Amino acid sequence: MIRLPQPHAGQKAVRKNAKKFNWLSAGRRWRKTTLGVSIEVENALDGLSVFLGAPTYDQVRISWDEAKYACGDSVDFVQSRMTATFHSGGRIIYRSLDDPNNARGHSFQIAVFDEVGDIREEAYYSVVLPILADNTNSIFWGLGTPRGRNFFWREHVNAPSRDDSMCWMIPTKGCKIVDGELIRVPHPYENPDIEWEEIVRMFNTMTEMEFRQEIMAEFVEGEGTVFRNLKACLNAPLSVSEEDFKKHEKHTIVAGVDWGKQNDWTTISVGCKDCMVELDRDRFNQIDYHFQRERLKVLFEKWKIKQILVEMNSIGEPNFEELSRDGFPVIPFYTTGTSKPKLIENLALVFEKAEWQFQDELIWTSELEAYERSISPTTGRSKYSAPKGMHDDTVIARALMARLGTYPEAGFVDNPFYI
Repeated sequence: MIRLPQPHAGQKAVRKNAKKFNWLSAGRRWRKTTLGVSIEVENALDGLSVFLGAPTYDQVRISWDEAKYACGDSVDFVQSRMTATFHSGGRIIYRSLDDPNNARGHSFQIAVFDEVGDIREEAYYSVVLPILADNTNSIFWGLGTPRGRNFFWREHVNAPSRDDSMCWMIPTKGCKIVDGELIRVPHPYENPDIEWEEIVRMFNTMTEMEFRQEIMAEFVEGEGTVFRNLKACLNAPLSVSEEDFKKHEKHTIVAGVDWGKQNDWTTISVGCKDCMVELDRDRFNQIDYHFQRERLKVLFEKWKIKQILVEMNSIGEPNFEELSRDGFPVIPFYTTGTSKPKLIENLALVFEKAEWQFQDELIWTSELEAYERSISPTTGRSKYSAPKGMHDDTVIARALMARLGTYPEAGFVDNPFYI
């Protein structure tokens, strides 16, 4: 027995108005994948051949598992070939499109791209589109959350001017942003199962640009300045009075450390989690690793630091091991293509909401002002870095420190650094 999940009103409306080429931009947890599964299974039940493509194998498995649950024992799912064969003669072909050529060698009438914004455009233009062109009754579905202005955006923008195309832009939950405040504005196609309070929580833990993209499903213009509202956040005193120093003795003091190699700088940012203010900094290079740790120990003893988040790449690991062995409260942070954007976006949110005060020192401020965001042409994901010829060590140290001091739930389930 086939037991597809009950579609919500938005999913029904999208299916009803579909054309040959369909582009759905929807916010997180709108149930895009579930819509894709219902499209795949229903067409396979009708005897058609269906292709499901996703950016990675793990994402393909989400659709596979959901379809397998829906179909039960009535459909033959063969994992070694990643196909599902139906008694009607229909079938679903599941492929990851990290290599666009994975779609070659197959014929199908229906194609569904899940998380289309993360798929390389060659998979659509060079592989899938020619296959669909062989069948006048073929249908394409591109389902996803925006990833900057890549081919997903281009096709979405052009769809209204084409007779054979349809597009939708649907938020997870209807809302708008007015003067920095989130206002509830119901959308007829929103997911009714998501609580408004959860949307508010996400608004409070994301930058506005990230929220517009991830929840409101807008194609935000991507590249440019990362840290805004700096003037309002660079008012921490450059030195702490004896009276304030005593006050901080009872507070939770945290630090972030970015280790430098020969041509980079080791940077340390120390902040008070209770007052949300930067208290101290250090920046140095071209000294022995032992002395780097000693410089950190001086700050540790001065401020009685409770937690130190240290970057682990390259020389970070041996330094971490030595400090941990000596009993220091160090926590490892592994910088990856997934964790670094979240780290930087957390700091950007701190500045945007003026939640912390930082010390205004020329080099440290200049690195914040120069920091850049670009969009990967292959994945559409954000990439953050200093401009060519500049450093970002002070930015990373502050981001690590602020990460300990704010938003403990924001975006690090894949980077378990807690003690």
